[in-house]
Amino acid sequence: MDIFLPKGFEAGMAKPRASRIMRAQQLCVEADGTYYPVLRRWPTGFAVSAVDVPALQGVVTLYDGADSLGECLITKSERTDDEKIFTFKRASSFNYASAAEFEGGAQMETASR
Repeated sequence: MDIFLPKGFEAGMAKPRASRIMRAQQLCVEADGTYYPVLRRWPTGFAVSAVDVPALQGVVTLYDGADSLGECLITKSERTDDEKIFTFKRASSFNYASAAEFEGGAQMETASR
């Protein structure tokens, strides 16, 4: 059985695949001032290349391009053939302005006593 597909069909099917690859290239993790590309990410972890990335531990920051996705506390790491898989406990974005307001308010209450 022959199937006829329009000329632009294959090119149209390649666009989502290319955008997925570009999106994955924007994800990175920052540890100790160094940025490493993230291959895949899910709600409780991420995977990086086993060749290029050293063992990460402690608190790291995940980025999507220039936007910070949050800070993560790495709780577990394992290595497969070509990937290092890290599991984190929590990813939270931190608002420094709110923290400064909270800290300033606490200092003012202490000073007024």
